[in-house]
Amino acid sequence: MQPSNHSTRDGILAGLGRFTHKKRGLVTALSLATLALSGVLIAGGNEFEDGNQPPPSIEAGRALELVSEELPVTSTNTVTYIFSHGEWDWSEDRFENELNASLDDLQEIDLEVLSVSTAYDDRENPVHLAQHVSQDGKRTAVFVQFGGTDEQVEHELGNIKDSISSEDLEVLVTGSLVISHDFDRLLEQDQIRAEIIGLPLSFLILLFVFGTLSAAALPMAIVALMLPLAIGLSFLISHYFSMTQYSTSMISLIGIAVSIDYSLFMISRFREELEAGATTEDAIATMMHTAGRAILYSGATVAVGLCSLFYFSETHMPSMGMGAFLAVLGALLYSLTLLPALLSFLGARINSLRVPIPGANRKTKFWETFSTKVMKNPVRWLVPAMAVLLLLGSPFLNVQLTAGGVEALPPDLESRQALEILEDEFPAFTASVVPLVVVFEEGHDPYSKEVAQGMESICQGIRGITGVISIEHPMCKPDLFDLEFEQWPENDRILWQTTVSQNIAMIDVATTFASGTDEAEQLIKDIRTQTVDSGQEVLVGGWSSFEVDMKQHLSDRIPIVLAFVLILTMVLVWMQVRSVIVPVKAVLMNILSVSASFGLIVVVFQEGLLADALNFTPQPLDLMVPPLVFGIAFGLSMDYEVLMLSRIHEAWNETGDNTLAVSTGLQASGSLITGAAAIMIAVFSGFIFADVMIIKSIGFALAIAVFVDATIVRAIVVPSAMRLMGKANWWSPRFGKGV
Repeated sequence: MQPSNHSTRDGILAGLGRFTHKKRGLVTALSLATLALSGVLIAGGNEFEDGNQPPPSIEAGRALELVSEELPVTSTNTVTYIFSHGEWDWSEDRFENELNASLDDLQEIDLEVLSVSTAYDDRENPVHLAQHVSQDGKRTAVFVQFGGTDEQVEHELGNIKDSISSEDLEVLVTGSLVISHDFDRLLEQDQIRAEIIGLPLSFLILLFVFGTLSAAALPMAIVALMLPLAIGLSFLISHYFSMTQYSTSMISLIGIAVSIDYSLFMISRFREELEAGATTEDAIATMMHTAGRAILYSGATVAVGLCSLFYFSETHMPSMGMGAFLAVLGALLYSLTLLPALLSFLGARINSLRVPIPGANRKTKFWETFSTKVMKNPVRWLVPAMAVLLLLGSPFLNVQLTAGGVEALPPDLESRQALEILEDEFPAFTASVVPLVVVFEEGHDPYSKEVAQGMESICQGIRGITGVISIEHPMCKPDLFDLEFEQWPENDRILWQTTVSQNIAMIDVATTFASGTDEAEQLIKDIRTQTVDSGQEVLVGGWSSFEVDMKQHLSDRIPIVLAFVLILTMVLVWMQVRSVIVPVKAVLMNILSVSASFGLIVVVFQEGLLADALNFTPQPLDLMVPPLVFGIAFGLSMDYEVLMLSRIHEAWNETGDNTLAVSTGLQASGSLITGAAAIMIAVFSGFIFADVMIIKSIGFALAIAVFVDATIVRAIVVPSAMRLMGKANWWSPRFGKGV
């Protein structure tokens, strides 16, 4: 075989390759300097928002933000302790004595204790007991409200959870801040666990694909620089753009996979050119012109899918899209600069340090032989393959969607178990609360009978809504404002002091419907019919409100996003292969592979297949999962499609024979794409064992999408469909020629 002789070798990318070869020491030094820069950015800290709460851009999120700013001591600062005994009744002296002795340890917590509410405070009040005592009497709940901001309470959570213990009673701890802290803690653990699983597996696959330690080590070097740079940039951007802790998970999820894959294609082309007799400089120039150009287009197609996430502005998807985008950017940056420099240093030594792995770096004609077999009877292969893909995708027709909640955490997590005990066993805890946030006009006096009179009719209207238990607040009682504040009943005074500031008032609506139910969503819509014409701005907060608004937001924007991604992707593929038919076909095939992953995540996570093995509770999919998976999986699937079509297009230009071009292109890219797909699946599989449901389901969906795309689609659908279209595959309008 002769070394490649491209007339366009002196193009921009080839020129960059030659420059990198000549200045390899400088390029390597600058790349290592970015590692120091990354450290500085990470040391500067971040301003991540809480990804477990509604974003401020949506009504429920704005309500929560106002409450956090104006009412730093609210019900969110309440921590719940559940004391249980298998035999003792709550009313027995020994139960009470042991509980009170345990509560003495609250003094060890470095926070002011504002209130401690126990069943023993009002033994004869049935409403009070319904809040504090389980139906069987073997459990009792203690509600402790701490002074300080959310951040101060969260800083002390370790002591809050550990300080209360008992030799005789089982103690479980929960509360909104405890659950939120558990989300963050588990996300960090998920990321570390995924990297521990994915990186060693990826390295083993690289050893098998390359057969040498020197070649397999280079992609890991790219990962080692990409991760801190992307994370550091996400920290910096968080000061100016809404980012959450989910963004760093996306950096690991996407960044590791694409960094290794891009390196894999670049190194393989470099070795191919060396084997053909090219010099190191020429091999790098040709590698950059071919594989470099392909990964640049590939990165662009991935970026298109990720950019679609920014349009969902009333969710946390822009943050996740930004994290993944930074990862792809870092992968491209180092693959097109540092990697050529390192290859320049190594030269022919890229094939040194061979590893004794059976079958490693073996050259076979499998893909050429198999694709030729498929193309002899294209219809016979295409019809069953399409039927399988449609069958795999069909369960998605029965998908159920929710905004998520505590069920997204592992079923054996203490804070989740405790909350479910409260909901299941404590009569008064079957109710959930919908907060109304009244925003006063500037300069308006909150202590105004006029405002209360306006709110009274709203409160009366809400009381008549099906599912509302009660709405009690001084703002609903205008007669109170005829009295001096000191003359108000004590409960009203305390409620006013803790829920009203100069700018807002928070009114809780107790309801019978749990968040996430159809009844709760209808309740939110009914409440808004009462608040929409208010003289004051009234925000309806809570998780159900977030769910209603997010469903509407997604349904409004998904059609536009689909059109944007599909059209722009087809344009990018056309620019790469100069064909009208191939981009359309590529997009349709990718839709099939993504829909297959959609169907399987419904079977697994909604219907409960593998629930015990993966430690989760079957439940409706998180609303963000389908658009997230589409945006990422579509881009990644097109990633392979572009790399494969690039080699087919090269063969078409050389031979002018469509069938030969397909078999030659698949043979040239087949083993590499198989290795690349195996690496992506290995990386994504690490996230399947995550504890947080949304990360687990995204990892699973992406692994399935890549597997389906790299097997059924690439091995059967692509060659059979291209064989049926013949030379029409490569037709393009005259203005596209030679562009």
